[in-house]
Amino acid sequence: MAVSMRRVALALALFCALPVQAASAAGPAPAVAAGAVARSAPGTWASAIHVKETQVVTIGWDYGGNPVGKYDWVGLYSCDPQECGVNSYISGAWQWASYGTSYIFTRALTDSLVGTYWTGYVSYDYASGQYRLMSSHMNLLA
Repeated sequence: MAVSMRRVALALALFCALPVQAASAAGPAPAVAAGAVARSAPGTWASAIHVKETQVVTIGWDYGGNPVGKYDWVGLYSCDPQECGVNSYISGAWQWASYGTSYIFTRALTDSLVGTYWTGYVSYDYASGQYRLMSSHMNLLA
């Protein structure tokens, strides 16, 4: 089940990410360039399915070939983490990046997460002593 959920998460991420990544100040970038950008920087995504009385949400990430720092983590946000801050993640919806490349959590359907949400990859900056948002991605959860 985890493998198929990862495939769903990856498909959703690719579907949602391409239009956003293709836009730039210089104009639309070719799809090949957008794919290269996604592989070179940490990326995140989320997907959700409803199972009986719960909603299963998967947060996925890729470190973009960079080594994962000891205190790197990912989270799910109801607002853009660039605007609301890295600590404004949804309660319980975060995971240390060193623990893998996906994290699954559940919500009761009465508290279901439906609509626009963001995922963020956060890294600890030892020079400044602060957490920094490395990347974020808008997701549509249903």
